Amino acid sequence: MATLVLSSIGTALGGPVGGAIGALVGQSIDQQLLGPTTRGPRIGDLKVQSSSYGTQIPRIYGSMRVAGTVIWATDLVESGEASGAKGQPDTTYSYSVSLAVALSSRAVQSIGRIWADGKLLRGAAGDLKVSTKFRLYTGDEDQDVDPLITSAEGLASTPAYRGLAIAVFEDLELADYGNRIPFFTFEIFADDQPLSVGAVLNDASDGVIESTEAQLFAGYAAYGQSIRAAVQPLIDCYAIALFDDGSRLVSPSSVVTAVASEELGNSSDNQRAARIQREQLASKSLPSVLRLTYYDPALDYQSGEARASSADRRGTEEQVELPAAVGASDAKSLAQRVIAREWARRDKLTLRLPPQYLALQPGALIDLDLSPRSWRVEQVTIEAFVVILELRPSWTSGAALAADPGRIVPNVDVPAAGLSVALFDVADVLGLDSTTPTLLLAASSASAYWTSYKAEIVAGQQSFEVPVARRKSVLGRASTVLMGGDAYLINQAGSFDVELIDQDQWLTSCDDEALVGGGNLAILGSEILQFGGAEPLGQGRFRLTRLLRGRAGTEWAMDSHVIGEAFALIEADSLRAVSLPSWTVGATASASIQSVAGSSSSAPILVSGESLRPISPVDLAAAFDAAGNLALTWTRRSRKGFAWTDEIDAPLGETSEQYRITVDGTQGSVEFEAATPQLVIPAAQIGGIGTGPITIEVRQVGDAAASRPAAASLTV
Repeated sequence: MATLVLSSIGTALGGPVGGAIGALVGQSIDQQLLGPTTRGPRIGDLKVQSSSYGTQIPRIYGSMRVAGTVIWATDLVESGEASGAKGQPDTTYSYSVSLAVALSSRAVQSIGRIWADGKLLRGAAGDLKVSTKFRLYTGDEDQDVDPLITSAEGLASTPAYRGLAIAVFEDLELADYGNRIPFFTFEIFADDQPLSVGAVLNDASDGVIESTEAQLFAGYAAYGQSIRAAVQPLIDCYAIALFDDGSRLVSPSSVVTAVASEELGNSSDNQRAARIQREQLASKSLPSVLRLTYYDPALDYQSGEARASSADRRGTEEQVELPAAVGASDAKSLAQRVIAREWARRDKLTLRLPPQYLALQPGALIDLDLSPRSWRVEQVTIEAFVVILELRPSWTSGAALAADPGRIVPNVDVPAAGLSVALFDVADVLGLDSTTPTLLLAASSASAYWTSYKAEIVAGQQSFEVPVARRKSVLGRASTVLMGGDAYLINQAGSFDVELIDQDQWLTSCDDEALVGGGNLAILGSEILQFGGAEPLGQGRFRLTRLLRGRAGTEWAMDSHVIGEAFALIEADSLRAVSLPSWTVGATASASIQSVAGSSSSAPILVSGESLRPISPVDLAAAFDAAGNLALTWTRRSRKGFAWTDEIDAPLGETSEQYRITVDGTQGSVEFEAATPQLVIPAAQIGGIGTGPITIEVRQVGDAAASRPAAASLTV
């Protein structure tokens, strides 16, 4: 007696999928070679990131979202940034890490989006949302070692991971993830052609399966304790019939063989045999409800569930897990087909046919004068030239069903745009109490997306990195020239136009009370000013009016404006203070940022140490007395308080009060020092500089620099 069986799937002889691919065999091959059946992958497994030895790496087909396995990582790298007021330092620590993640044990085409802790780290356009360098090794057999891993581990200890798709992050900033390594998931595109069920089965089995199933779907992850477990979900859900031809599992013939009623009921011993033997499973052994879980591309590959039910309520509830990316409607149709097939196949038919049917093989289609007419052969037994067939109804799929995948709160994927960067050397408007030259770094982009990139600051012959502010600066350029004006009154006539880098940002007007309170403080070139009116002109352009000029002692810059100079709103959380060494005063400084959208640089500026300067004195008065002595008086201002409050003088802001007075005449000049805001110069010393016009300049001498001068002129 010989028996051939229609096999749903063979059993693995090799290791797990992602390791050494073993061969698949059918039930007609010696059973002593077969391993035990093990469960297939569970929905959700692809979202569990691991770093354990022996972890299975899936073979990815089509497009899928997987977590992967961390195969290499550095220790966290700590960096500190000092901030805070004088005498009360505060250091903010940040961390970065470099790591490599194995994604697929089969070569891939590309990587799409990357999520870290559920937030987009890399957008669909390839833009990185967090400061890092990213490299993908697609798993080609000729891929080279990663230079970062090689530099850390040594060339002899660094594998190239050929045949394994690897993602490498270099210096990934962790501030957005609580200064810890986040949980990653990756959108993988493994194939650039439409993906069919048959193509996946053929490749995942290393050619042992030859299926012609043309059903298309978006993606599949083949993994499990055996190759059988890895491909079983596809075979079960798509009703794949396979026949073992002795070397491969192949799709059975689609030829239909008609069997007449008079050919039934054959026997080998002239004994009476039943023409038809028909059995039926009890309904309680069949599913009344079937739940199919899957990955839905419309939900960013989150798991979805499709539910199907039968008319008979006495059955069981069954859960089917399909590690494939399919749409909600396709999943609904699949679930309905699976449960309908289970109920259709409850019938089992046994036929005994004459020798002319010896050529029938498992999988053959038989047409009978029964209901239903079409049956598929599952087992063929030859007994003394009697062909004994075991058959099940040949089930055909029904019409496609529509389903709604539901809704999720999506990650907003805004592509990064080129950055605009500006450096400002102005007075200490942020109240940082600097003891070294301090610049303000502003950065913005035309995109709504923003992350804390690192900027390289070059001052003189030295360079160093600082992170930009956590919030995007309100940064723009002047499109008209601001003319000179009054430094002590609200300028009702003067105005200038500004065009913001990010057209979605907005400037708002404020009333006079808000202006007095410090509202709408901004930098234009080297001048600090306030604006009361902001008239929108469209496309990120505004006309600023009702100006308070020369704030924080910047009257000296009121007449130096040009078209195209930088404009920035002064907000503590959108500007980064950059402390420079004292020796950089007089040197040129610039800032540059390398982002995924490219490199951008600021215009170079001369470091003059404005944050260290006392504010220039005001109200300088000069007059000769009856004896010819020159009497000078002025009013001190302070960089620690730009205004008088409650009629109390502003704080000194320096270790001591000191002034330098210079008088220039037609035949020379003289210089004096004073410890109070007044000075009487004897007539004899004035006479030595000649007659005619003279110029007087008064500077307050601070701990680190002298103020810009207050000036007056008169005639001797």
